[in-house]
Amino acid sequence: MKPVRNIRLDLAFDGTAYHGWQMQKELPTVQGTLRAAIRKVTGEQVDLIGSGRTDAGTHARAYVANFRTAGAIPPAGLARALNGILPPDIRVMSAREVPLGFHARRDARSKVYRYQVYLGPVLPPHLAREWFHYPRPLNLEKMRRAAELFQGTHDFASFAAADAAAKRSSRGTVRTIFRCRLAAKGRRVTFTVEGNGFLHHMVRNMMGTLIEVGCGRMGLREFRALFGKRDRRLAGFTAPACGLALVKVRYGRVPRPAKA
Repeated sequence: MKPVRNIRLDLAFDGTAYHGWQMQKELPTVQGTLRAAIRKVTGEQVDLIGSGRTDAGTHARAYVANFRTAGAIPPAGLARALNGILPPDIRVMSAREVPLGFHARRDARSKVYRYQVYLGPVLPPHLAREWFHYPRPLNLEKMRRAAELFQGTHDFASFAAADAAAKRSSRGTVRTIFRCRLAAKGRRVTFTVEGNGFLHHMVRNMMGTLIEVGCGRMGLREFRALFGKRDRRLAGFTAPACGLALVKVRYGRVPRPAKA
C-alpha cells in the first residue's frame, strides 16, 4: 500500500470568472477547477479542503488548501504540473508536504481581507477587476474613526448577509476583529481587516457601511449602535465583490485585538 501524504497548496486567484471557492453544481468555482486539475495530474479524485468560502467574484492573494494523495510526485513538481493546466487566473504559488493532521480550514486562526476603493472621477481600466469605483467625495477621517470601532469582539449580525443573519443565534454572529485599518494614498483607499472568522458578505457590508459614514448618510452614533441592534437593514449597502481580496490566512498564534 502506498504511503499517503498531505499536500498544502498556497494559491492566488482572480475570482472574476468564478462563483467563489466552493464547488457548485454546473457553476465554475475555484475548488472545482483545481480539483479537476489535480485529478488530471495525479489520477486521483481527492478531497480538496479550502481555508474557507469566498464570495462569487472575489479574489485571493494567499488562499490555502490541502489534500491527501498516495502519489509520489514531489510538491514542487506537482505545483509546476498544476500550473501547466490550470487557467491563468488560478495559480499555485507553492506546494509542500505537511503533517497528515493539517486541515486548511479547521487549523486557520485568523484571516486577513483587503477591500479596495478608487475615488477618482474615472476608473483606469487596468484596475477595473480589483477596485470598486466610487467617484464621489468621502470623509476619510470619519471613516477611519468608524473602522476602529470594528476592533474587538462584537455581534456582527447587522453586517451579515440578510438571510444568514435571520437564521443565526446571537452567539452565531459574534466574531473577533484583531486588526482593522483604513488607509488612503492619492485616490486609492484600502480597508484591511483581520479576524477569527467572517460571516457571509461581512467584509463587503462593513465596507459599504463605512462608505455610508464617509458620505454623510450615517453618523458615528448610528454606526456604533449597529452592533446592538443586530439588524442588517440598518447597516450600509453590500460593496461589490470585485474590490475584495483575501490576502493572508494565519496559522499559529492568534494576535491580540488592537485597542480601538
